[in-house]
Amino acid sequence: MLKKNFRSLCLLSVSLICLAGVNNSVRAQDNQHDNGYGQQQAAVDSNTTDFQYQQDGPEDQDPRSSASYRLHHYFVGGNLIASFGDGGGAFGLNPSIGYSVNQYVDVGVGINAVYNYNKDYYYGGKWRTWNLGIAPFARIYPVDFLFFEASFEENLVSMRYINSDGVKGDRQNYTAPSLIGAIGYANRIFGRSNFFFSVGMDFLNNKNSPYRENYYDDQGTLRTRPTAIIRTGFNFNLW
Repeated sequence: MLKKNFRSLCLLSVSLICLAGVNNSVRAQDNQHDNGYGQQQAAVDSNTTDFQYQQDGPEDQDPRSSASYRLHHYFVGGNLIASFGDGGGAFGLNPSIGYSVNQYVDVGVGINAVYNYNKDYYYGGKWRTWNLGIAPFARIYPVDFLFFEASFEENLVSMRYINSDGVKGDRQNYTAPSLIGAIGYANRIFGRSNFFFSVGMDFLNNKNSPYRENYYDDQGTLRTRPTAIIRTGFNFNLW
């Protein structure tokens, strides 16, 4: 059942990226036809266009009009993950591949490898956890330097509890979903590589999430609370 869920999630993520690529290819062809028509129209009025070209020069043309520029929609990249709480935290890597649909929207899928720890203040022990998962994501850029991100993660979790005497318990393996919302900064220019930084949190109340901190209240009941998720990394537009 677990392998089937991961397979379905991977296929859905890849399908979304491919559909976005096909959609942009159609738009690029339409733009090329439009540019061809515009060039024919410009040739009719050559007296004014020649003068304007001499004034502006090729270097002043909009780079977004070139075919090579329009092709730089696919990107690869990744980020470092850090999450901090009261007595706990997480560190990890998140390589990713994605597609820039337009100047406002990026979609993609990443792979998570996260280690997190939690201190048990009530009994004096501690949790140690390894997480491996897949994470489809979408980013919306209302302006070039600001973005909002939403991602859904499905993590394979391997957890071990170590009591106050240092005795290690048996490993427990399970899955844990996370729904992460974040806001971030990026030096983004559509179709080019960029750096980004974001802060977010897990909005699902799942005690097994690598981005939530577990603790016992005064009555000895296990509870969970979100921790800040800090990410920083690069996207490289290669083709």
